Amino acid sequence: MMKRLDRRQDILDLLAQGEAMGIHGLAEVLAVSDETVRRELRLLEADGLIERIHGGARLAKSIEEGPFEARLHRNAGAKQRIAAAVAQGVNDGESLYLDASSTAFHVAQALKGKRDLTIVTNALGVAAELGGRNGNRLYLAGGELDDRYRAFFDATARAYLAQFRPGVAIVSTESVSPVAGFTDYHVGEGELCRQMIGQSRRVTMAVDASKFDRASVVAVASFAEVDRIVTDRAIDDGYAAVTQGIDWIAA
Repeated sequence: MMKRLDRRQDILDLLAQGEAMGIHGLAEVLAVSDETVRRELRLLEADGLIERIHGGARLAKSIEEGPFEARLHRNAGAKQRIAAAVAQGVNDGESLYLDASSTAFHVAQALKGKRDLTIVTNALGVAAELGGRNGNRLYLAGGELDDRYRAFFDATARAYLAQFRPGVAIVSTESVSPVAGFTDYHVGEGELCRQMIGQSRRVTMAVDASKFDRASVVAVASFAEVDRIVTDRAIDDGYAAVTQGIDWIAA
């Protein structure tokens, strides 16, 4: 059974993707009853995190700073340790895809000391951190900006990125489970990450411990598609069984 704190975080993540959501819609995505959602919304409202509206809820205006900014500050210490470990495995002159996750932004910051990288990304934050630095070559996908994520996910972005074959794709997702693999909530992000995973020679998944033992609605990658997992969590028997042949690095 999903832990209640995890369920509340999932509700906040869903509401952070757009406008208000109805109780029944939240219940369907989370695979729980409407009454369970109502109970969680009452608690979130009491904490000042959401505002109840007729038949549903939305993020409280006081905390609605956008999904990217909200994720950037969530578990920041763990993400920075993971980013440092990822950067240690990157050599000068490599070609990389960095996704639009907050973890990838921390990775970009950790890569500032590297030289002559070729970076492919759809994220404005990654481009700002690594473009024009130390001889790097940077390729930024365009299209319609998803301002809440500070990134491009549409067909124009996917078509532009289709021409690249990076040495390593560095990707993070909202959820990881032994059964579902790596999953996300954002359809566009999931589709673009799947594309770049397929086009890259190696795949590094950078995910903090809070993402484990959860499953979201959009498939991103199976364990068979991954070469390395960098996390702040030690491997256990459940994940050892599905990650044979994958480098597991605990930061």
